Amino acid sequence: MKSVRCLLFALMAMALVGGEIVAQGNRQMKPPKGHVTKVVTVVNPKAWNGRAPAHLTFTGTIYVANPPVEVEYSWIRSDGAKGGVQRATIRSAGEGFTDTWDVGAPKQRMKVWERLRVISPNNASSNPAIATVNCR
Repeated sequence: MKSVRCLLFALMAMALVGGEIVAQGNRQMKPPKGHVTKVVTVVNPKAWNGRAPAHLTFTGTIYVANPPVEVEYSWIRSDGAKGGVQRATIRSAGEGFTDTWDVGAPKQRMKVWERLRVISPNNASSNPAIATVNCR
């Protein structure tokens, strides 16, 4: 019988949690702080066949739970370069940020990548967005 009461209590509590503020006893709890849930990066174009240098645009999307969330992030490149730390407030479930890279010299072929790294409020990194560069 005790386990049935516990289950009933748990189900009632779950039904009441639908709002933004949860009552617990005589005090109220705020929802958990926002945090980054996922980071994804893409590159455009994925393949460059043309005059040097290649002009690549990387777009990284930071997804969060419980917006607004203040984030700190930076870009990391395959050549070892790191962008400075940037700050933004994400006010919806996800927001995109861009970085451009002009790379390659005449007759140069290479694969390059960039990834977006979130430093705060929690650590997270995107996939590397890879581009193939074939400069004429």
